[in-house]
Amino acid sequence: MASLSFFLLVSSLFVCSVWAQAPAPAVTPAPATASSWTWCVSAPDDKPVCDQMTALLTTIETSGAHRHSCILGSNEEDCMKRINAGTAQFGVFDGGFIDTAAKTYTLKPIRTEGSSAGTDNQYYAVGIVKKSACPGRLSDLKGKRSCHSGYGRSAGWTLPISAMFDANLIPVVSQTTQRNDIESVTAYFSKTCAASATAATSICTACKTTTGCTTTDDFYDYEGAFRGVVEGSCDIAFTKFTIPAEYSLGGPKAQAWTGLEAPAAYALVCGSGTGPVCADISSYATCNFGSAPPHTIMAANTYPQTEINAFNAVMDLANSNAEFNDLFFSGKNTAGAIFASDSTKTLAYNGSAEALTSSINKARATITRVNETPTTSGASSTAAYGILSVASVFISMLLL
Repeated sequence: MASLSFFLLVSSLFVCSVWAQAPAPAVTPAPATASSWTWCVSAPDDKPVCDQMTALLTTIETSGAHRHSCILGSNEEDCMKRINAGTAQFGVFDGGFIDTAAKTYTLKPIRTEGSSAGTDNQYYAVGIVKKSACPGRLSDLKGKRSCHSGYGRSAGWTLPISAMFDANLIPVVSQTTQRNDIESVTAYFSKTCAASATAATSICTACKTTTGCTTTDDFYDYEGAFRGVVEGSCDIAFTKFTIPAEYSLGGPKAQAWTGLEAPAAYALVCGSGTGPVCADISSYATCNFGSAPPHTIMAANTYPQTEINAFNAVMDLANSNAEFNDLFFSGKNTAGAIFASDSTKTLAYNGSAEALTSSINKARATITRVNETPTTSGASSTAAYGILSVASVFISMLLL
């Protein structure tokens, strides 16, 4: 019994000795896990710019709550897939991709581009002429020379040309294997510049390169179409509403183009068919050929609203950050890397994808109907197109 007592005593002393010698474990808070904010870009030339952008966002978000990075997708839809799968959180998509992103990949718009001239999540398609050559009526555009930002482009083609089809200004012509919209436009205007990356859809008769024009033509893109009017190759330019004020003489992006004049020398052609035919270049909100959504930042539909709120707060700070503005919004982003070349900020957006795309979708539907019209002459095509349009409206009313 005595030996047992002695053993217990020694054991107790040993345990106490160990406790006394062992240092107390340090009590430290678990490190906060930074969430990933990964952007996906689809153009190889955009990747270095995106890397610069995320480096800036890292400094702008001083809390360090997120890891900012970029990945390169193979194309726009690949980026949509990655965002849907959660390997990327954000992507910037042209207005023409918003429907696909929303309907096929369940993404939602969370932020759009804005400009100093408009902040309502839309940009306007306008027709620009020299004020001295304003047509007396819209129908007087027949036989004139037209410049477009590009074939199939929203502001330069889809919106204005669909509006002219809907107003029965341009008859539908389908006499060859060429697309009806192209054939009809080339029959209506005497010469046209509407370049594209594909030879089959390029119209070059009014371009700087009149045969085999491409997207490198001087009269391609938003400012290129306007240049066509400035230099006398075209009578009307179909382009984006910010262009005449920005690129005319004295504007922030004015170029050394032959014949360039002050803003007062140019006017907008109003596509509504009511009221004055022409208006001042500042009247784009009421004198236009329709509107389209700007470049839009999209995220997965399931992305937490708390994260979206945090993202918008950081991007709001970026709007007033000098380095961020110098990278994107000060007129130096002439290549349109990630954001459009004429954007000046990004704006939080809480609406639906459908609200952004309703106007451009209506215009696309018109172009589709035109290209599906199976007639063989200009006159009968116009009649057939009118009957088809009335039938479509009647069916829509029955389905309401």
